[in-house]
Amino acid sequence: MPRVPSGPRFWCLAYLCLCAPVCIALALIVPPGEVADEAAHLARAAALMQGDFVGHRENVRYADGSTHVAAGVRIDPAWIRVALSRPKDFCGGLAADDGTPDARGRLFMPLYTVGTYPPFLYAPAAMGLAAGRILGLAPEVCVYLGRLANATATVVLAMAALALATRGRAALFALLALPMTLSLAASFNQDALIIALSALSAALLTPRDPAGPGSRLRISGAILGIALVVLAKPPYAGLAAMLLVPLNRAETGSLARHAGRRLAAAVLAVLPAVVWTAAATAFVATPVPRYAYEAGPLWSGPRPATFTATDPKAQGQILLDKPARLVTLPGHFFGTIKHLTVLAKGAVGIFGWLDRPLPGFVYGIWALALLGPLFLLRQGIAPPWPERIVLPAAALASLWLVVLSQYLTWTSVGADRIDGPQGRYLLPLVPMLVLAFARIRPGPVGAGRWPAMLPVAAAGIDLVALPLAALSMTVSA
Repeated sequence: MPRVPSGPRFWCLAYLCLCAPVCIALALIVPPGEVADEAAHLARAAALMQGDFVGHRENVRYADGSTHVAAGVRIDPAWIRVALSRPKDFCGGLAADDGTPDARGRLFMPLYTVGTYPPFLYAPAAMGLAAGRILGLAPEVCVYLGRLANATATVVLAMAALALATRGRAALFALLALPMTLSLAASFNQDALIIALSALSAALLTPRDPAGPGSRLRISGAILGIALVVLAKPPYAGLAAMLLVPLNRAETGSLARHAGRRLAAAVLAVLPAVVWTAAATAFVATPVPRYAYEAGPLWSGPRPATFTATDPKAQGQILLDKPARLVTLPGHFFGTIKHLTVLAKGAVGIFGWLDRPLPGFVYGIWALALLGPLFLLRQGIAPPWPERIVLPAAALASLWLVVLSQYLTWTSVGADRIDGPQGRYLLPLVPMLVLAFARIRPGPVGAGRWPAMLPVAAAGIDLVALPLAALSMTVSA
């Protein structure tokens, strides 16, 4: 079978030449606010630029006349005007009134869950906004600098992952080059950095020799990367399982000492998120207000039962009343063809407020680019079978936590379905599977086989297709 260039330099140059221009184009073409949850993430970056590291609670009056406590930030009204590309009630949600400006003229913007996130992954975008303000640029222009700063940070992390990986570069390239990843990178959404950090953490752990050159630096970098991801999204705690491999021993000392060190590393990566989540839940987090609704069929309490917001405590009690629901509710979600189709398309890429699908041929190309190497690249030495069990199991556990978190924090009380899971939520888990199944290839260093080039070809097509798709977007009034 013919061989093609496949060393770290090739993959880094391919990403720089094919993906970085797409990020720049999307950052400049897509209207502000027209990326998943971008308005809330932009507000977080603007607040961080002002020195507010996390959201806070305030009483907010809503369109139906009710008042709720909401987590959010106070920012310059100019940022709110730029961030909101559509009416506040566009998706049928309960819109908040503008409220009263404070002494500095800043308005409160409810963010709910986004208001509880730590500030670290908003730093690049905040620096972009700050650079624009220092230059005296209008907020409408500063927004594009913030997007470009977030894209730059994502590209740097992605190229570091491709440079440091010793196996699985084609799979990591495919993940990092997906239209969804590039769209998120070209926005204020922190999810692109989460995906890139997950990929970098896996890349740092790809060497099979746990005592090889630079192993301590690699493990330390992986701990930091995983810790930042789990801090931002606690359901991804399963990523810490990557720190347990390789399960075979190649260093001196006892097996118990080796396992103990790796387990300590995993705990160290998760512990900051435990502390942050506990503090954020106690002092920042609030339910999401809704128009008054009657509890769903799983509610076993007295009726009528009218709720005016989400209620994680009530949802948790519903799950605990019948623990089988911990399995059956996610199982029903993933057992529905419609949900699986939406998740698959969302993982590849959907623009706008998840209502601007890409041209159909883009999904076909990426299906071939992702599945082709999976079935055609079968040569090489596979990781030991325990790793091929532990890492997928941890990925499934994280996915289960992600879906259940949507039931607790986003789904209406008592509903017999789960609302909210999106395809992009799957992407940070992909590096675990790369680490579990990527083979050590025989043959000369830097040589690969042609199926590995399918993601590169797809990225080359996206170099034209994605900017054209962005140009065709229109904003609904």
